[in-house]
Amino acid sequence: MPSGTTLRLRASGGPSEQLLLLLNDHRVMTTDQLARATSTPARTVLYRLEQLRAAGMVDYDRPGRHTGSAPHHWWLRPAGARLITGTALADGRRPSAMFSAHAATITEVWLALRDHGPPAGLTMTGWATDRAGWQEWDGPTSAWGGTTTKRLTPDAVYEAVLPDGRATAAFVEIDLASMTQNQLKAKLDRYRAYARDRAWRGRFPHCPPLLLFTTTVHRAVTFTRNTAKHLREEKRSTLYQRHVTDFDLIAEHGRLIVAATGLVRDPARAVTTHAWNLTDPEAAETTITAILTERATIATAARPAYHREHAAELARLRSHTLRDLGRHPQQLESSLGPAAVDLLAYLFDRDHDPRNPFTPVLDTSSVLAALADWWRHHPDDTATAKALRAAFTRAHHTAWSHQVHHLAHLANGGDDRPAWYTAAARLARQRLLTPGEHRWLDQSRSREQAQADVWRDWQPSNRHYGTRLTYPQWRDEHVDQRWRALSWWQRHHTHRDTLTAAFDDEHLTACARCRLTLPTNDTGNCPGCHHHQRLPHTQRHSITPLADLITALLAQTADDP
Repeated sequence: MPSGTTLRLRASGGPSEQLLLLLNDHRVMTTDQLARATSTPARTVLYRLEQLRAAGMVDYDRPGRHTGSAPHHWWLRPAGARLITGTALADGRRPSAMFSAHAATITEVWLALRDHGPPAGLTMTGWATDRAGWQEWDGPTSAWGGTTTKRLTPDAVYEAVLPDGRATAAFVEIDLASMTQNQLKAKLDRYRAYARDRAWRGRFPHCPPLLLFTTTVHRAVTFTRNTAKHLREEKRSTLYQRHVTDFDLIAEHGRLIVAATGLVRDPARAVTTHAWNLTDPEAAETTITAILTERATIATAARPAYHREHAAELARLRSHTLRDLGRHPQQLESSLGPAAVDLLAYLFDRDHDPRNPFTPVLDTSSVLAALADWWRHHPDDTATAKALRAAFTRAHHTAWSHQVHHLAHLANGGDDRPAWYTAAARLARQRLLTPGEHRWLDQSRSREQAQADVWRDWQPSNRHYGTRLTYPQWRDEHVDQRWRALSWWQRHHTHRDTLTAAFDDEHLTACARCRLTLPTNDTGNCPGCHHHQRLPHTQRHSITPLADLITALLAQTADDP
């Protein structure tokens, strides 16, 4: 049956419940520590503890009582733990004398930091001991790959804010002359792994320094000297030197700082005085506030470096994604449409030349970044795909309109080049001119040059001549033969130009795109515009002139995409 004390605690809590909460957080506390922690007279605290002990919730021991008077060291029993946490985490067994002394010392450090930290410039915001302060992370097992779960078990984790509001943190270790230097080295190795794996990122504002409270100054100096050898530290360069790189800032931000003091039995002095030895043998003794302020300063200085590092990594990932999409943009057609595919193929063409007048000035950095993020993270997000499709369609229309206007500018110069018909035909299909086509247009020949090349390479198909004939010479020879074969009456009713025109209609064709005149025995693509389709010579005037093609394109540039 529950006792009266238990029923009162369940009903209203009160000061006795606060004692149970403190014992649950700190494992072992003395009567004096509980009195200072609750700002209550020690006699009152002792009375309440005796009541809780009578209810079976707490118990005490007096380690070292055979050497003289010793304070009561209190701890929770299963009933008290069950009342506070809902589970009986405490096993109720009497802790060993060393455990009690160790736990009580951790509590004394907590009280010193809580009470004497604010005047020294450190306002406590967090304190976690035992399992609450343990750190677990997945770290690499070796340089060849693989991960494993690692664990760091500090005696306490201390968090505070400086007077200017910057957050800081530290790991606290207590050594009551019970650990050898080898044991301390093994513990240090775990801290080094924690710092090397950057496991503190996202949890603390900087890599928390290791603060070791030990029994004597000699032990503190020995530990820091051995630590310096183990870490192989070189003299740290100041942040105020020139040419400090982002890598330097980030490395300094993640560097493990180790400090030790011999004032474990007087933690109040350790908090307020210059009592801390660093691993740098040239450094003078310093204060906890100075150590944590320096770490917070490093964190502030490194923050822009992390932003730049993150931006560079994000840019690298985006570039890799866009490079893959540029190789196979067709996979985006179903989601973003043909305009996006055409524009991406154009932007990622290796021959892209921004100096070419056909190249439009487009600010596509934001939409390309959005595309890369969408494709990497949420390719099934239809809302984002719809927004990207609209953005790419607008950008494509802008680029397409620019190329149409530049082609119109060229055509307005009075020249008529067969290659321009090809450009107009591609633009008419709402396709951008590729960078390769830009160069081809710049180097294209005039209609007269292209036609001259046709006749220069032409040869008669049905006769071998000792001397090379031009087409007009060959045509005139055949026309003369036909003219001589006519009767007097036929010659009187037939004009020689009629025979010439009939011969041209029989032996010539016209390119169906640029109207370039080609012989019938030439079956290759048009040398002017590379088009393959031909029309009879009599239909050459039915081909749409370049000016009309460009006029139709210019009318479409005003349309809203």
